[in-house]
Amino acid sequence: MAAHEKFLVLDTTGVHHVRIHYCGCSRQRPNYQQLMRRGLFPSTPLVPRTAATFPLLRLLHLLSLTSKATVYDFYRALERMTDNTSIAPPKNRYKALMRMLNQWRQVKRLKRGGRGHSIDGVKATGQGELSVKCPSCPWDGINLPVGWKDAPEGDK
Repeated sequence: MAAHEKFLVLDTTGVHHVRIHYCGCSRQRPNYQQLMRRGLFPSTPLVPRTAATFPLLRLLHLLSLTSKATVYDFYRALERMTDNTSIAPPKNRYKALMRMLNQWRQVKRLKRGGRGHSIDGVKATGQGELSVKCPSCPWDGINLPVGWKDAPEGDK
């Protein structure tokens, strides 16, 4: 198959223009699956022209959780790493990066919730099923003593 001439890859080292050749054999997979098998998270499953590397998404996810770094500032830093002179900045892919990060977080939630092994699949995931139970709140059978329901009102 022909190469995408204007494919952008967002990596921890900057924004890179690359050529992508997809497999065209009889056992060919969809383009987004081919990218993901090579460690690239596509911005869209239909006709991807931008992708982020898995290490970049992992780093951005951790930075946003621990240092409260914004995605906008992170992307601006990527632009600076690519071209610090601002003479030929890369095409703005901030919105695509936001979309990829949101999808990355959802995929991680589904993975940690064990939804990949569910017979019903991801679509059967109900509202609140991926939430983490609060460890401070009382949960019967987890952090409440046996027989707490039978205790006097003052001891409950």
